[in-house]
Amino acid sequence: MRAVINSDQFTPFGLWIRQYVRPDISVTNLDYVFEDYRGKQIMLVEEKQHQGTLHKGQRLTFKLLDEILREKCQEFDYGYWGFFLLVFKARTTMPGPGMTLNGVEITVEDLLLHLNFITPICPPMKFR
Repeated sequence: MRAVINSDQFTPFGLWIRQYVRPDISVTNLDYVFEDYRGKQIMLVEEKQHQGTLHKGQRLTFKLLDEILREKCQEFDYGYWGFFLLVFKARTTMPGPGMTLNGVEITVEDLLLHLNFITPICPPMKFR
């Protein structure tokens, strides 16, 4: 069985996956896919609470998804805004002071401008 750091973060299905899926298979979830279907724009957003970071498996998976979307969105006449990591500071789980988007400290107003495809607040994440 996979190690579970904090089981109250997982759904029952998430716990089941960790118990029965082979441990050599990387399993991660992507928090949000924002799509403006009228404006044909799309972006990926991973949320981390308590100043969390991406772990190695997430970094590899999200890099692959990012590269595929960068290439394929053009074929579908879609604008790809990129991948964004939204981090809330310690003991905070909602938008407010101290949150960052790809390492840039932002306001709630900035976040809304970004998530509503009005104004990009920071460049998309660059995976190595």
